[in-house]
Amino acid sequence: MPVQLDLNIIARYAHGCAVLGTGGGGDIRIPLMIAQAALAECGPVAVIRPEELADDALVLPVGGWGAPTVCIEKFDSGDEGRLLCEAAERWFQRPVAALMASEIGGGNGVQLVSWCARLGLPLIDADGMGRAFPEGDMCTMHIAGVSPAPAFFADERGNVMTTHPIDALWHERIARHLVLVSGGVIAGADHPMDAATVRSATIPDTVSLALAIGEALERDGVDGVLAVAGGRRLVTGKVVDVERLTSGGFARGVVTVEGTGVDAERVVSIQVQNENLIASESGRTIACTPDLITIVDAGTGEAISTERIRYGQRVTVLGMPCADVWRTPKGLEIAGPERFGYDGPWVPIEEAGL
Repeated sequence: MPVQLDLNIIARYAHGCAVLGTGGGGDIRIPLMIAQAALAECGPVAVIRPEELADDALVLPVGGWGAPTVCIEKFDSGDEGRLLCEAAERWFQRPVAALMASEIGGGNGVQLVSWCARLGLPLIDADGMGRAFPEGDMCTMHIAGVSPAPAFFADERGNVMTTHPIDALWHERIARHLVLVSGGVIAGADHPMDAATVRSATIPDTVSLALAIGEALERDGVDGVLAVAGGRRLVTGKVVDVERLTSGGFARGVVTVEGTGVDAERVVSIQVQNENLIASESGRTIACTPDLITIVDAGTGEAISTERIRYGQRVTVLGMPCADVWRTPKGLEIAGPERFGYDGPWVPIEEAGL
């Protein structure tokens, strides 16, 4: 486990987050530059286990909401983390002891590093998804029965909003409207917990996992990623079609990959809602949510976010197993294929398409 994130390893960590993002969570390029600037100015960020905090210490899960296609054009002010922490501290009348990524995947796993650096707060080595999901109720805190309320939101203009939804589904509905009124993206903090709850309601060691994936990618490319994360190559080929639409606060679409080399004459389609959700070939599913589907550059192995995928790219599509909690009946109810309106039951990546 890393004891800190510093300038020497932040890029590796970011590339690991991109792999776990399954195409979503926000592109890492801008958050990485912002994190590098904050680390250079303020010093490294301590990474701690929740066991290192007192049971009643306040932990604030944070992240960005909205369509990834908007995130690459509409930048944060950099002050959202402070605004969210101040809102939480006013509510609870005690200090925030640490920040945690709501989702480790993509830019959300990187963004809060700059907030931690500037606020002098440690980063919890855990998150609420183990990947990225498009909707706010799709988190392990929901599985564990932790209330999303109170939830805090801040935009780049300095507007701060507090909501108290009755459950996780209403939290998603209300937050999505705030995303739309804020121009397509907003920063949020929800499911505030004490450290004792974090230990049982989140996926542990995901900061460490992202860093390990990034280091393996730098060392051994795609083979290194699969050695750390597990799973398999689904297809290697060329992107021959991209359908993309930003609607309702989500980036939606279909990516079609035509196989090359040993995969010649194969055609794989990936359904997208912020994240890559379903991969199919000749009408059969070869990978599906909540397992991870990540499209990477065939040469470098670096993950390609859904908003940056384009015609002609040479890619490899990876399928990787999700955290065990998503394979439970409650986990599949919240983030399985039927939750997104797709027919057919979930099939583990180890068995899908075989």
